[in-house]
Amino acid sequence: MKQKAILTALCIFFCLVTNVFSGETAGSEKIKEMLLRPGGWLVEWRGNGSGVIESIFEGRGEKIVVKIKNPAWNQTCERDVTITSDVVKYDGCNEKNISLVYDPNDHEYPFKGESPCCYYKLKAK
Repeated sequence: MKQKAILTALCIFFCLVTNVFSGETAGSEKIKEMLLRPGGWLVEWRGNGSGVIESIFEGRGEKIVVKIKNPAWNQTCERDVTITSDVVKYDGCNEKNISLVYDPNDHEYPFKGESPCCYYKLKAK
């Protein structure tokens, strides 16, 4: 009986530890799953100016691309995306080196980041 109680306690302990450490990084697959959601994203940006653009991330074989539409400037472009275990990186139509971090606890703006001149927040469309 005592042995079963110890084994049960150890199992519970390891399950709790695994859950705590699994929350440290979202992982590239979870990030990819979130980015590829249907409907796309509204990207709020702020730097010298501010505005909102639309972005749709798509899977193309092994590659991920982002289609960016800026209605205020009547501008569209498509760029390759790199996803690591905790960061999404791509270039915008006019901006280079955008890095976004996924926050699974923020349901309104799960992706936030910056480039050399702007700050970004992504909200599901």
